[in-house]
Amino acid sequence: MNETDESQRVCVIGLGAMGSALAEAFLAKGHRVTVWNRTVSKCEALAEAGASVATSVPLAIAEAQTVVVCVLDHDVSVSLLLSDDVARALRGKLLVQLSTVTAEESREFGRWAEENGIDYLDGSILTYPAGIRNNEGTIVYSGPKRIFDANQGVLAALGGGPKLVSEVIGGAPTFDKTLYAFHYGSLLAFLHGAAMCHAVGISLETYLDQVGATANQRRYCEMIEKRSYEVTGATMELEAAAYAHVVTLSEELCVDGAFPTMVASHFERAIADGHGQREFAAIFEIMANSRSS
Repeated sequence: MNETDESQRVCVIGLGAMGSALAEAFLAKGHRVTVWNRTVSKCEALAEAGASVATSVPLAIAEAQTVVVCVLDHDVSVSLLLSDDVARALRGKLLVQLSTVTAEESREFGRWAEENGIDYLDGSILTYPAGIRNNEGTIVYSGPKRIFDANQGVLAALGGGPKLVSEVIGGAPTFDKTLYAFHYGSLLAFLHGAAMCHAVGISLETYLDQVGATANQRRYCEMIEKRSYEVTGATMELEAAAYAHVVTLSEELCVDGAFPTMVASHFERAIADGHGQREFAAIFEIMANSRSS
């Protein structure tokens, strides 16, 4: 770790694939990092890289200026943070919620933070762990602009340039669902076109040339050619769980839900067909073999 004059004491709670990547990124930028995870063995590689390992959440927070939480969901966040001991340890500090939560769940945390004198931002990570490690990913945030502006230096360690999309808590979890809607909808349309080309014997290279394919779409076509959908980003099951929020949010916002419901149904069919632990590109298989699916 190379400390700088701008280095901060940062705590990362939760060391799954993404939480570990966040901690590594902070270390790479010279911040002094403390980590905590229920499964202590997940802390070992980070300890070797220079992080301190805490034995409890309050102790992890005690020496930190900025606390980043990246756990499974809202229920886990509540179980770890909403206690008097943690509230006292967080008073006067910045809490950044990067777990998968809904807008209302984040607002609940925001109200608790305000009541306890804690600065609070929520965020949505728009990349895979590799994007965070490679300083290529973008994280969007919502919360008071004064808090965001005061902490851009430490947030910038996580790559891509932090972006404030709303001063209203819950804005970031809502915004990322709009991107899910576009991303998975366009990928589904792309895979449908690929299945049509396959059905009539048109090469996927010809298809790629004409649609102005992205690098990700080209990667998907390589998987289709090999009929191998080994996970390099996230599994179908994880992506399906994230996309399900698009359907729910569309209903809450009174936006027509026919399209996201259709996309969600393709996730469901692919998982039922045994592709749950494969890449999203495996949806091609149920499209190209619809008579048997």
